[in-house]
Amino acid sequence: MLCQTVKKDKDCFFWSKNGCSQEVGHCNPIEEKCEGCARVEEWPTGKYCNAYAIPSIQWALGVCNMATHIKLEAQETQKMLNPLKASKRASKGR
Repeated sequence: MLCQTVKKDKDCFFWSKNGCSQEVGHCNPIEEKCEGCARVEEWPTGKYCNAYAIPSIQWALGVCNMATHIKLEAQETQKMLNPLKASKRASKGR
């Protein structure tokens, strides 16, 4: 449905027959941490995320899971083996 609050006439995921489905009743502007993300849209009323209505909640626990501008480095972890299976493999010659 088309938003009637901050993103006038945009097809909005959060808009329903009863109005905005968010608790606050409208989308909140982006955080500073969101700058550079591909999901940020600029509107006359400000910059808003097209994935989340309240972006600050996504950053509260660390990194936003939809952030396109942040690349997380994969941590190399040593593969943990079950000691029983490892001993069986060793006895078979693998």
